[in-house]
Amino acid sequence: MGTHTYQARAYREDGGWWTVEVPELTSPGPGGRTITATGGAVTARGIDRAARELVAVWLDVAEVDVTVNVTVEIPEDVVRLWERGAQTEAEGRVTVERGAALRRDAVRTLRAQGYTAEAAAAALGISRQRVQQLMNAS
Repeated sequence: MGTHTYQARAYREDGGWWTVEVPELTSPGPGGRTITATGGAVTARGIDRAARELVAVWLDVAEVDVTVNVTVEIPEDVVRLWERGAQTEAEGRVTVERGAALRRDAVRTLRAQGYTAEAAAAALGISRQRVQQLMNAS
């Protein structure tokens, strides 16, 4: 299974259809143009099947002998939004980790200054159990 492996790209057209192209599969066209294997899918769910069928028909082989890795392309502005979101989430995780470290330091400092767990909990507005968790956390 999958004796022929190809890369394809899929992108959404304005009308909602999906265009599937396999850049590796070409043939000469009229006027010296190159024709690239191109097909379509009605839904995103049908992209993989359309790509396999396209390659199988183009190569005149059974569909079971075809593997197609499809990359779904999206507009660049959406890619930038996604990347900014991932970066912001990563920065947020760093900030949250730093905040947690500062809270652990606050509890440890109070305890080192002789505050009991109950006194530290009362001063910080947390439970005695939370004081213990923060003391034992790394």
